[in-house]
Amino acid sequence: MRNVGHKSWFSSTLPGLWLVAAFLLGGGAAILAGGQPVLAATANRHADGPGPECTGEHHSPSFGSAVMVNSGEVICSNLTSFGGAIVIRGEVKGDVFAFGGNVLIDGQVDGNVTLYGGNVTLQDHARVNGDVHLCGGHRTQGEAKVLRGSVFDCTKSAGMLVLSDTHGDFPLWAIAWVALGWLLTALLPEHVMLVRTTVKSKLSRSLVLGPLSIVLAPAVLAVLIALIISIPLAIIVSVGLVAAWALGTVAVGWLIGAALLKRVFPQYNARLLQVTVGLTVLALAGSLPYIGWLISCAAGLIGLGAVLLSRFGTRLYSQPRQPLPL
Repeated sequence: MRNVGHKSWFSSTLPGLWLVAAFLLGGGAAILAGGQPVLAATANRHADGPGPECTGEHHSPSFGSAVMVNSGEVICSNLTSFGGAIVIRGEVKGDVFAFGGNVLIDGQVDGNVTLYGGNVTLQDHARVNGDVHLCGGHRTQGEAKVLRGSVFDCTKSAGMLVLSDTHGDFPLWAIAWVALGWLLTALLPEHVMLVRTTVKSKLSRSLVLGPLSIVLAPAVLAVLIALIISIPLAIIVSVGLVAAWALGTVAVGWLIGAALLKRVFPQYNARLLQVTVGLTVLALAGSLPYIGWLISCAAGLIGLGAVLLSRFGTRLYSQPRQPLPL
């Protein structure tokens, strides 16, 4: 019954994980991190002059409540809202992001406007010195509005989400993880599969053994280094831990990608695509402020424990209930 419960809980979270992946691919990680507006918007802002002094800032996202910027207010920060509307009648010196809420602009925004699952309305006095990114919504605008950037619809041009400059250098990390995943699954498919199976069947033991090995590793390395003659062995152990972490993370990413694609796009449930989706979700989630490091560490520790339980993917820790799909 406990295994069934775990599977039910995991399946119920899959749509949310998919939306989080889409959100992050569209630059949500940089927005949550409080990134600055794009260079083009900054250049336009300087061209218009210094403007009025700031009257307030919004450092943390809003959840479920409306965000109001009244006429005469100047907000010198990004605006982020989850499940609530954003109404701007003053000025925002930053980016505007809304997830599951509408945005009404009857003032000025010196940055990009990004929406997922919401509509944007640009009234006659709206002035946007940046781009408008829409995912699952539509745009309404007045005749006198000013939009100095472009409008991107992610449902029509998904590539813009990945190539957009709003998320800085982060996609390079996602590409690196995906490339590593392809390499390992191509060269060592059986090893990665056995580690993945161990994660799925022995999650709790993997979660215990992973942190335990990290806690004990410094003491073991210190003893080996103190013995001088064992310094090469200490180097081998260190490299082995790094390799185990990488192998385990790839296996966890493969498991996540397989579950996501099976639920959302079962017709595209191929191995390389599973690895790509899963590792991209992990890499993007790891870029979140405050909790990103926790997500990366959890995935790495679980994978590390599974690698050790399966002896680097050379044996099954327990007999699987179904044949392993290689």
